[in-house]
Amino acid sequence: MAAMTSGIPAGGMSSNAGHGHGRAMGARAALPGTPGGPWLYGRWAHVPAQKRSARSFLRFLDAAEDLLDGRHWHDLSVQDIVRSAKASVGSFYNRFSDKDALLHCLDDRLSEEVEQTFFALMGECDGAPALVADVPGIVVSLFMRLCERRGGLIRALELAHKMNPDHGPGRLGARFDMALEKLAAYLVTHDDALHAADADRVVRAFHEAFSLARERLIHGGPRAGAEGLHRMLLAHYRASLAA
Repeated sequence: MAAMTSGIPAGGMSSNAGHGHGRAMGARAALPGTPGGPWLYGRWAHVPAQKRSARSFLRFLDAAEDLLDGRHWHDLSVQDIVRSAKASVGSFYNRFSDKDALLHCLDDRLSEEVEQTFFALMGECDGAPALVADVPGIVVSLFMRLCERRGGLIRALELAHKMNPDHGPGRLGARFDMALEKLAAYLVTHDDALHAADADRVVRAFHEAFSLARERLIHGGPRAGAEGLHRMLLAHYRASLAA
């Protein structure tokens, strides 16, 4: 992970191997017990066995997410995605049953990037315990970067969840919630300022900070400079803890 000062990672988010557009939240760290490569696609796609096929698979994901930077998910067709990926319709359907299956894969990929970023952050804190006090500011900064750089995808996931809350992709999915729960549990056992706090309250405070960042940066809420927004989100997190 990039060097961190004042709760804001220096240098932005690093790219990850195999994802050519550099959208990752931060440095990748292998999670224990994670089989089958960097992303778990589960039942949503036919996981390619060969490296060349895997690159083609990732091109579809990257192409769809790039198109979401300027368009809504329901305005995109399979043909749009195939054309942007410079692939064939047959190649698409060899990997995905339909367009929604691709969106599930994008959900899985983004959620795992968040999960691995938090995992790496906790690992850095183990090596430098003084960093623990800066974690809330670091996480708020990561939320801002997530909304700025992946806003089109987050918007698509939110809409899909609203239309089909039982079976559609999540608003970053259960993995995002689980990652926050792990981070909160870590903080209440390692940050002296949070020893008396309940981990569930820490999770809620982070959720509220993320929701506010999403409102301001994705949904056209009142805008502020980056530093001012960071201060406001961090203050909201702390106020939520104290409530």
